[in-house]
Amino acid sequence: GLCQDSVRTLSGLCRTSGGSSACMCQAETPAETVTINQQSVMATNGRSARNGSGLGDSHSNGHSNSKSGSMAESLTAGNLYHMALEAKPVLGDWFSIADTATRLGLAILAFYRHLLMQPLALLRFAHSWNLQWYGWKGVLLTLYLPILPFALMAAELIKRAGEYLPGAEPDWKMKGPGRVFFQRPDSFVASILWDFYLAVSVFSGSFLQYGDDKMALVHTLYDEICVKEYWYTLLDAAQARRPRQLATWDGRAAHDVGCGVASGGCNLVAKISDSYLGIGDKILKRGKAAGGDFDDLDDVQRLLEADPQYAGKQAVLCEFVSPSKAVTVSSEGFSNVHSLDIVTTRTKSGVKVLTVLLWTDCSDWSSHSCEAGYLIDVHSETIVAPTAWYSPYFAKQNSKLLGVRLPGVREACAKAVAAHEASELPWLTTVGWDAMITDDGASARAASKPSRARPLAHALPRTLPRARLAVDMRLTTEPLPACPPPPLAGVYFFEGNVAAYRTPRRIFLTPSITRAFFEEFRGEGSPVPS
Repeated sequence: GLCQDSVRTLSGLCRTSGGSSACMCQAETPAETVTINQQSVMATNGRSARNGSGLGDSHSNGHSNSKSGSMAESLTAGNLYHMALEAKPVLGDWFSIADTATRLGLAILAFYRHLLMQPLALLRFAHSWNLQWYGWKGVLLTLYLPILPFALMAAELIKRAGEYLPGAEPDWKMKGPGRVFFQRPDSFVASILWDFYLAVSVFSGSFLQYGDDKMALVHTLYDEICVKEYWYTLLDAAQARRPRQLATWDGRAAHDVGCGVASGGCNLVAKISDSYLGIGDKILKRGKAAGGDFDDLDDVQRLLEADPQYAGKQAVLCEFVSPSKAVTVSSEGFSNVHSLDIVTTRTKSGVKVLTVLLWTDCSDWSSHSCEAGYLIDVHSETIVAPTAWYSPYFAKQNSKLLGVRLPGVREACAKAVAAHEASELPWLTTVGWDAMITDDGASARAASKPSRARPLAHALPRTLPRARLAVDMRLTTEPLPACPPPPLAGVYFFEGNVAAYRTPRRIFLTPSITRAFFEEFRGEGSPVPS
């Protein structure tokens, strides 16, 4: 993902590093930065990143970010953060029969707490949830509300039996390269309990996160509002670094964005706007003379037009950014491809970091092919434990990176918190941010202006309910404040995700963590009774 030196003279978007003629493809430039008016997500009042932290200078949640220790403490979710960082199985090993039974039991207990304290809201949520996930059969499930966890478990047994029928469709969780995150335990009994747990925990955890908000519930199945372009607006509001977008695909035709496809010097990554788990991701190699795929927008048009996955689907095309070579982020024998998984959550004290995970030891260009996962401590920016609790796949990993320091993690967490704070979707209680450490932490600021300002609405899916967002989205050519000198290594963000499935894995890890979530988990989208 390195630009050629000549690109600098074309677009002013590259910078030299250490006198080298090569340069990293830069983040979205101010001329291309998407902004939204003050009634929506552009959080400029006291949160502009003049000091590079993403939290402003005197508005950092009451803490000075001149001291990294106090800054890290102000970023993390207190007791919730530490308990998740240090989690141990209550009984047996992770994903043993005892462990999966414990987690399932916690999810069931949470359901009955909801039923006792918020019966009408839970009924509304259950009706919409079951209808969305099970169709007309969901109406029957809702009739069994007092025993709904057991009805959901029965439905999982039926689904499991259906997997063995000839011509059965694979579960959506197992379709993409991210299937490692959903792998079942080896034990047959534990695998059944795991299926039960996933069904009940996502139901109970989603109600805890979102209450009975209908749009939030839609996002447990389909990203109607929170497509990739939406996350870009939040990241731009926080002045976080992200790969430059050079084109968009509207389902039928490709369109230049900013300086356009021909002006770049990097390969492109095409991503379907409302997709997940890397499904549909596509690398386009620049330079046909050297055996690549494209030179200009017409070539991109031809490539996407020929791919059935992109027919009628909105997509974004951004520059390919390479992982750091200077920082150790993977085990020996693997490339440095990796992903930082930062989960932010709304608590009584505001938006905080819940966990930071590293997905690494990847077999191809995407971190969805990872073979190892680790927990990172925000305070020390150090890998402290394997993610043995996340899925059975990672419970067996060979953890060779314990104790490795990852510079830039703390700053990335500040950006993630600021980006989450910039959202005014009241139900967006938790967000999972995907990012990567690079060898160049500089944000591109001095850039040529696009030939014309196009409304962002052109780049949004046609199904997006713009009236519901009620915002004025537009491109701006106003310069942004200059950033301080870059650190030795920087973090680039790729997107955010509604953390409907990531968060329940943390909520129901142990009884003490579940109790802490009910005590601390707060937000307009999560009306949890005390």
